[in-house]
Amino acid sequence: MTRLRQAASVIVLIVLSMTPIGGTQRASQSPASPAAAGWAAIEERRYSDALAAFTAAAGATKADSSLCTGAGFAAFMLGQDTEAQVWLERALTLVPQNTDASLLLGEVHHRSGRIVEAVATYEAALKHAPREAVLNEKLVQWRKDASVRANAYESRGAHFSVLFQGPADEMIARRSVELLEEAYWRVGSALSTYPTGTITVVLYTEEQFRDVTRSPAWAAGSYDGTIRIPTRGALDHPEELERILAHEFVHAVVATIGGRDVPAWLNEGLATLLEPDGGAEETSAAGATPIRLSRLERSFGRLTAEEAQIAYAQSTAAVRKVMQLRGTPAIVTLLEDLRRGVPFASAFYHRISMRYEDFQIMVERQ
Repeated sequence: MTRLRQAASVIVLIVLSMTPIGGTQRASQSPASPAAAGWAAIEERRYSDALAAFTAAAGATKADSSLCTGAGFAAFMLGQDTEAQVWLERALTLVPQNTDASLLLGEVHHRSGRIVEAVATYEAALKHAPREAVLNEKLVQWRKDASVRANAYESRGAHFSVLFQGPADEMIARRSVELLEEAYWRVGSALSTYPTGTITVVLYTEEQFRDVTRSPAWAAGSYDGTIRIPTRGALDHPEELERILAHEFVHAVVATIGGRDVPAWLNEGLATLLEPDGGAEETSAAGATPIRLSRLERSFGRLTAEEAQIAYAQSTAAVRKVMQLRGTPAIVTLLEDLRRGVPFASAFYHRISMRYEDFQIMVERQ
């Protein structure tokens, strides 16, 4: 697995098995070189430091596609999509068969709503890596996304655009938009943040409505710039529909504030607490063996259904404890630190005035 794609798996949720990226280049690098510092920072999730190091290294070496890819990845993790796109396009200009750069550039386009460009990027990459599983799997989904654009139902406001995977259903689209608009103002007020761009919502009208917020299978997809909900029969469960849409919208707000490297337990716990009946899930883990928060920093998609139930409840309890200790504003500033590339443990200590290790012990003893 490449080091870059190992980190990128946090975003695209993929597992690849290839030789470490830049392995031959790194072998000849001095440990003190900017390039080596950049790779070390990537591995330690210090993305701001990584971007600075790769920028310096790429400035001295104008024709190194690997360094441009590293800089693009760091910029992407910091939420600097325009800069990420520039670096990744440069990487592909230098080495068109750079699959790592193609994977990331496709994600940049997709998360920015440029579906056609995302598809084109992966189709071009397939010419060089026709057996690349991730490219093929993503293309299947993205081509479907592109095909439903013509059926888009726009909300009256500027915040949400509804698409259909399956037959169009204007009634469920209208109700979903109404509920999301309510969540937009309620959650935005709680976190003092209102996403400015239009958020895409895909309604799977042929799939039975269910709680995707507690499903490991759906959690594996995470928030990728699009809210995805199965909706067949959803209008028969209005309160549950409201809760699920609100939960998924919180993920959009967290991505706006904290970027793409927010620990899953913080993301999911905050989303649960900001549901209309926030925190109801906490009691479901009573008596269960606690899971270390450090094990809940990545997607819950790898967990069993039983483990996921515990994980969601424990995450909710942990975020509630943070709120009790320092309030919601502290969580917002913590997320802002993460977006700037501050390591989580450092940001947590600075904003919550407690070591992350000590906080984990406190949560386990609750």
